[in-house]
Amino acid sequence: MKTILIGIGNPVLTDDAVGIKVAEQLSGFVDTRVLTTTGFDVIDAVLGYDRALIIDGVCAGAKPGTILELNTRELMADLEFSGTHNMHLGAALDLGYRLFGREMPSEIIIFAVEVQDVVNFSTHCTPAVEAAIPELVQRVRAVLEN
Repeated sequence: MKTILIGIGNPVLTDDAVGIKVAEQLSGFVDTRVLTTTGFDVIDAVLGYDRALIIDGVCAGAKPGTILELNTRELMADLEFSGTHNMHLGAALDLGYRLFGREMPSEIIIFAVEVQDVVNFSTHCTPAVEAAIPELVQRVRAVLEN
């Protein structure tokens, strides 16, 4: 199964870097891309793959560091689920399926980490989000191995 792992975030915006940090730790294990937006870049990155795993920081109202695992249906149905970027990830994926149909992956899994700070500049995540990274790497790797 042709799989891509996408880490989304800003590497210098504290917790917004969580997707990038996880993707970097798994970069030798699978095709990996790092993106700074959730719009058309995501569609372009996943085209031609059978499966995509997307990792991003989110503001969903959970405790910081909480890991959420969603599929595209859940993400597209939850209009309140908000990433930290300009275009709702669910809207981008929905658009991709409408425009490109079968070229889009048949399976997309989103791993989202509840963020605490996405306004201050830092290359380090807050302690709660940093503590979630090892578990998230392990969970993503388990999905990749199945």
